[in-house]
Amino acid sequence: MSHPDDTRPEEPTGEESEERPPADADPERPADDDGVERLEFADAVYVDAAPGALWDHLSDPETLTRCVPGAESIERLSERRYSVEITRGVSRLTVSLSGEAEFVEMDPPDHVVTSATAFDSTTGSEFDVLAAMEIRDGDRYGSKLAYTAEVTYTGGAATLNPSVLRPIVERDIDSYFGTLTEVVEGDD
Repeated sequence: MSHPDDTRPEEPTGEESEERPPADADPERPADDDGVERLEFADAVYVDAAPGALWDHLSDPETLTRCVPGAESIERLSERRYSVEITRGVSRLTVSLSGEAEFVEMDPPDHVVTSATAFDSTTGSEFDVLAAMEIRDGDRYGSKLAYTAEVTYTGGAATLNPSVLRPIVERDIDSYFGTLTEVVEGDD
């Protein structure tokens, strides 16, 4: 097995190997049978706009409603809080999510951390999202927008195999950033 730093893990010997937890054990991660599923995403996109102009769009409810796949409405409740109504087809399920999102940390136009919760009463599914976006000077592209997101979900949606749900969410993320780029760059 190759390792990026050219080190190799020590081989367990004798008694020591019996006491070690499995290599894939993570005490922070819930057990697979607890009904909670988790997906994580990270990437970056380049947008041909100044960081301030990009920030204005990231916090605008009209732009968000236009860019978030399945968004029926996103309403600003305060500078940091939004209500959301989203309907999405997910494999054989249709989820109609009602919830709230909040900018729990923000430093315009450099970064924002968003926490969101939404519930679908038809499937009994609850979704929690923790997402961070960092905007940096993108040199010739205007801005580099790096993001990370963790989505946890329970209920009927958790009965879907993550390998089914992951590509759907990835397409929605790509769609969101593609539409956002078009909107922002079209404003010039």
